[in-house]
Amino acid sequence: MRHPPVVLGIVGKPVAERSALAAGVSRLLGGVQCVSRLSVDDYRKQNRKDGLKQDVTAAHPVGIRLDMVEQHLSLLKRGNAILRPTYNGQQDAFEPAVYIAPQPFVVIDGELGFFTQGVRNSLDLSVFYGSDDDDVDEWPGGLADDATAYVESQRKWADLVVERLPSADASEGKALVLTLRPTLPHLVLQEMIQAAGELHGMRLELARDMGLPVDRVVIDSTISSEAAGYFKKRLLAEIQGELRPVPEVEGETQDCTESLALAQVLITLYLLKVANGETEFTG
Repeated sequence: MRHPPVVLGIVGKPVAERSALAAGVSRLLGGVQCVSRLSVDDYRKQNRKDGLKQDVTAAHPVGIRLDMVEQHLSLLKRGNAILRPTYNGQQDAFEPAVYIAPQPFVVIDGELGFFTQGVRNSLDLSVFYGSDDDDVDEWPGGLADDATAYVESQRKWADLVVERLPSADASEGKALVLTLRPTLPHLVLQEMIQAAGELHGMRLELARDMGLPVDRVVIDSTISSEAAGYFKKRLLAEIQGELRPVPEVEGETQDCTESLALAQVLITLYLLKVANGETEFTG
């Protein structure tokens, strides 16, 4: 594993699934013994109540200490500890700062994690979680407008985009789609998918994104537990081969859908490939 620490940034909404991606990847990498976790939300300048009085939402850059985010990522990359501010969203209150020691990996998530060049310079892999368009108009206050202006605009800086899109069969709901930008290391996923035989539910497609040809991994909402288990087993074996030493993983895919669990595993594998300078999936 190379040094300095390898940094994964995850940006986007909805918060619950974005946070689930960050938590799942962190568990797969070995949890708190191997991962320094940061949330951009902790770097708020004011709580939600005061922000609403001034018409400043959590998705507006004026309300976030992005210069401190840049500084803290830079310090962690150099192997230095930080005192991370803490915002309690349930209580809408700030709590004492937390000591964060440098670990082999840093995972940071939030609405504005790609917004400045300084933050982007510290990221080794960037993942954007796209909003479900059906939910945007329901966000409170000016959050929908700010999300469009400031959060959604960061999509262009991502190495990998995760979003829910309608399945070919409308009755099957929305599939989880991972758009793989050319900046990612190459994984020979098609061979793994073909080896699955009659186990369906995940496929690789050619598509265009922002005018450029890309690969897309499509995970159907109806993927069976048998098929998901097969793909997770193959990918987890590859992850264990990348990690030295192999950490003890506890409940890496708990409390989420099969498709989101597979996304966690895929993102982890991409991060490890970046960390190790490898370019090909060997499974």
